[in-house]
Amino acid sequence: MFKQRLSWRLLASLVLGGMTWGVLALAETGLPPSRILDNIEDAASIPALVIAGIFYPEGAHTGRGAPYFGYMILGSGILFYGLVWFAILSWLNRRRSRADLLR
Repeated sequence: MFKQRLSWRLLASLVLGGMTWGVLALAETGLPPSRILDNIEDAASIPALVIAGIFYPEGAHTGRGAPYFGYMILGSGILFYGLVWFAILSWLNRRRSRADLLR
């Protein structure tokens, strides 16, 4: 039962992380430009850039990293927001299980 819930949370968190990153990408390309939206998008992209910066310290100019830097940012964003969603889903699961124990 525990492994089934854990695997469900992992899968759901990765899907939700990908959807979150997709919404950020759609907001950047589909919405009209505004200063507030640019600030929100930049703040939401910082975790992915920090994780990608570990592997490519000079950014897209690291060796032959230019074609793969975008993939690293994409994967880092999905991974980061997947971890955020995993924490949220774990908290909700723990809260639900405690509520069941109190009944």
